[in-house]
Amino acid sequence: MVQILVPLDGSSLAEQALSCAVTLGRELPAELVLLRVLTVSSEVSELLDAASEQTGAMRRQIEVEADQYLQKVANRLRLADLSVRCLVRDGPAAETILNCVEEMAVGQIIMATHGYSGIKRWTHGSVAERVLQAASVPLLLVRAREVSDPRPPLSCRRILVPLDGSKMAEQVLPAVIPTALALASEMILYRVLPVHASTWGTAVSHVHLDGVFEIADQSALAYLQHVASHLEEQGIRTHAATQIGAVAESIVDYAEGNHIDLIAMCTHGRTGPARWALGSVADRVLRAGSIPMLLVRAR
Repeated sequence: MVQILVPLDGSSLAEQALSCAVTLGRELPAELVLLRVLTVSSEVSELLDAASEQTGAMRRQIEVEADQYLQKVANRLRLADLSVRCLVRDGPAAETILNCVEEMAVGQIIMATHGYSGIKRWTHGSVAERVLQAASVPLLLVRAREVSDPRPPLSCRRILVPLDGSKMAEQVLPAVIPTALALASEMILYRVLPVHASTWGTAVSHVHLDGVFEIADQSALAYLQHVASHLEEQGIRTHAATQIGAVAESIVDYAEGNHIDLIAMCTHGRTGPARWALGSVADRVLRAGSIPMLLVRAR
């Protein structure tokens, strides 16, 4: 049975990841591993190690309360006939999550993130970013909403898979195929032909550009249909769509206008100058959209 790791920090925001975990845990099927990481700085950890027996008892009490919280969440999930187990670990959040993935042969991580940038970024958001940079398994991110009501279980009828024509981008397909098969989802293969505003400011006539875009669009559609034929051989319903425009904005607009339940795409998961083009696209889609994203770090 596949194991899905769901890191929780005790907040209702982090628990919004359970909307996807419940659906995948039931339909794949998979065992949900609820993880609570107790993060203590090295300085505080040294003080606690050298502290009195009373302080050690306080630390053990924190661990007990963390386990009780996870068990409470797990009991709700077990009422839905889901297989669940709980883990409480000490250490830096991102590194501990990654260690659990390797130790337990986890097949996927599901976690919530605000998707903010800069000073607005919530702590769990930065943890998700660090996990993505190093994760060896797919990471499903749920954009948390500032609401008290829990999200309903994910309805994964339509999965949008943006491709750019490269083998690197296609590395997302092996990760999303099992989900599409288990949930009988339709997979929409989507390619955006990027165009910049400066293009229209050149001396080249609009008529000539229209011809160029038409040829490029036909080529892109033929590529998507070729990929789709292999997916259909595996029993997956597919649809191909193309768009000319700004890549991230086009993905978000298509997803929100066409009842997309999940966006699956490949990214390097890097930051700064080393970030691959599709990596920055995935970052912008996550921050601009509200639809859960399944991200696979390209190799």
